[in-house]
Amino acid sequence: MADAVIPPSAAPLPLHPFDILLQLDQRIRERTPVANAHAQLSEIRGRLALRLGAWNLLFSMDDVAEIIPFPRITWVPGVKRWLLGIANLRGKVISVSDLRDFLTGRPTVRLPGSQVVVLRAGPWDYGLLADEIVGMRHFGPQHRLPSLEVVEGGLRPYVSEAFLNDNQQWLAFNTGKLLSDTGFLNAAN
Repeated sequence: MADAVIPPSAAPLPLHPFDILLQLDQRIRERTPVANAHAQLSEIRGRLALRLGAWNLLFSMDDVAEIIPFPRITWVPGVKRWLLGIANLRGKVISVSDLRDFLTGRPTVRLPGSQVVVLRAGPWDYGLLADEIVGMRHFGPQHRLPSLEVVEGGLRPYVSEAFLNDNQQWLAFNTGKLLSDTGFLNAAN
């Protein structure tokens, strides 16, 4: 007895998993306008939130290489007080700075839980002392403050935007401005 042959139009071909994903992607694209999708992506991107004294700062994850416990520091003679020294991070030498001391002239009190945010700028890494790492924060356009008038003078040049959420101000810190500031790069006394 010969096997019955089913005509091609009668039997659906099994879909490859990749084809199923393509179909799903197409359905999502049809439901989401392109311009709106790009705006949503730029708004929901998370930022690293940390506390530095009374400030709530946000750092772009593109700038943050890692977060480490306060390392063993080697003091460097002839530098400004805010440059705490240098540290060995897995064979790479990084500078560790007290950002609050640099901005305000008031040193940060180091606590047992103090951490260092390591920023990467090209081949160089810079460590910034933080009071507390809060975690990731996401803000939409409804949280954006219309002006930077709320930002203290010493911090204002390094803040690109500000947000208000749950009665707390969050300031987006521009690490590029800090790492191109000759006052920060020239720590010699």
